[in-house]
Amino acid sequence: MARQQRVSNERKKELEELDPFQENFLKALEYIKTYKKQLILIGLGFVSVIIIFSIVIFNIKSSDNKASQLLNESLKEYAKIADPKEGLLAIENSFSKIFEDYSNTAAGKMAKINFAKICYNAADYKKSYEFYKKALSDYKGDSAMESLILSSLGQTCIALDDFKQAESYFIKITEKNNALLKDEALYHLGMIAGKTENKTAGNEFYKQIIEEHPESLYKALAQAKLK
Repeated sequence: MARQQRVSNERKKELEELDPFQENFLKALEYIKTYKKQLILIGLGFVSVIIIFSIVIFNIKSSDNKASQLLNESLKEYAKIADPKEGLLAIENSFSKIFEDYSNTAAGKMAKINFAKICYNAADYKKSYEFYKKALSDYKGDSAMESLILSSLGQTCIALDDFKQAESYFIKITEKNNALLKDEALYHLGMIAGKTENKTAGNEFYKQIIEEHPESLYKALAQAKLK
């Protein structure tokens, strides 16, 4: 009987003792009770961050959609006008609104490239250069877009008779690891060398096209220049 009583007492003691989960759970409840106000404030702060983040994302998407719509409408209007100079005048105000209100959106950045090309077509090379330069800053780190814009800057500088500056842009393209527009850049460098009466350097650029870019559309032009 004594043995049974001892076992019962030991079992009772075990049951009265808390297991680790129960102990931690009670500690958590006590912690929540003690720091209830602080925890509520933290929770509200976390919810506020989520709400603000959601609003920001919504506004960014909304702004980009508005900029895209305005850009598409402007380009459609421009396409209706045959004369490039008249076309520039017709859409200049709408592009100004894009740059003023939506400059940092994806559509706003692309609008700078579109507008620079429109200015180039209208022979307003200084304004074209200005907007290509702005676009270059927007796409810093995007190797493919950088090459396209550098090429446009180089050609704009040629139109401005600034051959030294044009050369610097085309050289930047040839120094890139990817091959995008390298053959075109080499051809323009050859042309610039010819304009500055450095025929030897020009021939080297043409030879480089033939040797390094055998599938290039500029290969035949380069061969013709070497004859």
